[in-house]
Amino acid sequence: MFGYLYNALSFLLSRWWPVADGQITAVDIERTGDRDQYVRLSVAYKFSIGDDGPYTGENSWIPMMAWNQVSAMRKVRRRLHLRQRVKVRYRRNDPSVNTLDGGVGKLLRPEGF
Repeated sequence: MFGYLYNALSFLLSRWWPVADGQITAVDIERTGDRDQYVRLSVAYKFSIGDDGPYTGENSWIPMMAWNQVSAMRKVRRRLHLRQRVKVRYRRNDPSVNTLDGGVGKLLRPEGF
């Protein structure tokens, strides 16, 4: 229980974690919830810190409201591609705990990287 609480609090402070360069390894649209009524965009990535790694991670994005979620998600998915460069924040004492800098939402903004 304390480990879960530590991780949750740690992610809240992730904006102060060190940053590493990474790249996208997969982008998927997944159905979630009861009877697959919701969709989310999942982005998998990898990164290394010097000679240490590779480490991997995954972040997801769920649209707040979308009339036609699947077609909206496909349009968004086209903006991301394999091997696209991303910034990854990682916990200094355990890089296996990591997140995309700014989340998937930051990748979807017009200014991009």
